Amino acid sequence: MPQNNDLEPIELPMDLKFGEPVNTTFQNNLKALDVELVDSPTTEQARNVAWHYVKATWADTPYEVDPSTASDAIKSKNLLDVLQFRALPTPMECLGFTFRLSGLSFQEVTHIIRHRAGSFAAQCTGDRDLRDDDVVIPESVENSPEYLERYKELVHMSKQLYADMTDSKVVSMMDARMILPKCMTSFYYMRLNLKDLIGFVKQRQDAQIQPAADNILAARMAIAACKQIPELTQVFNFDKPDFHYINTFRVKEGDKWISRGTNLYQPEPKNNTFDYHEEDTIYPCRREELNGTHGTGEKVFTTMWRELMTEFNQLKADYENNL
Repeated sequence: MPQNNDLEPIELPMDLKFGEPVNTTFQNNLKALDVELVDSPTTEQARNVAWHYVKATWADTPYEVDPSTASDAIKSKNLLDVLQFRALPTPMECLGFTFRLSGLSFQEVTHIIRHRAGSFAAQCTGDRDLRDDDVVIPESVENSPEYLERYKELVHMSKQLYADMTDSKVVSMMDARMILPKCMTSFYYMRLNLKDLIGFVKQRQDAQIQPAADNILAARMAIAACKQIPELTQVFNFDKPDFHYINTFRVKEGDKWISRGTNLYQPEPKNNTFDYHEEDTIYPCRREELNGTHGTGEKVFTTMWRELMTEFNQLKADYENNL
């Protein structure tokens, strides 16, 4: 069909920003993170689902599995049995949690989408103009004036080149986006069933091999889920050693010692359970000791983690006190 300019133009779903100046807001990469639980089962729903599935196993008729016949305390114990694999774990696969994760750099995006059991919806980068998107900066870079200046300069240059190419209308914004840095932020919706959510948290809480941002996301997602299902406070354990790191740090192979993991940093106190050489790690210190050229005082991660653990431990205590 021919082009017909007598037609009323359609309304596009995105804002066009041709010719507009580039705007950039810089944020600390951990402070920029936000986790919101937008959909999940209630405590009652979770307990009832677990009751139906577990009690159906030995019931003579479907009417024998009515959860209204059991007290909240008994149903809570049954759900806890499910969560701790003392009963049929299938109910966990029936309970879905949808999170909105924002302030994500490309690094966090690549990590969350590795969890293939999840379902995702993403902020588009192909036909949405990205010139105003925020940028995050790690604390060690914030605390290194020379590197911080160069970091921001490269961001400005790449975003300006992106805008110039997009405004030219001879380079598609789909092609222009290739110049943009990984430190620009986006948001994702992520849906996991309860079983996979527990697995996500247990993997991403590892402070030895996972980035600090992953640790914060995992803790916040766990806390949000615990507020809906208090029994989960008995499942998550943020104090346990990181056994993957411990078991892969030094491995004997033939007549030599090798690493089968990511030996970036020396062990955290909870993981300091084995002998090691000072050259066994890429950096001769713990992760939190890397804080730029002018970093002093407590790191942002340390403060945030302590606050999150205080909140989690309070939720755990509240559940245990109500047993």
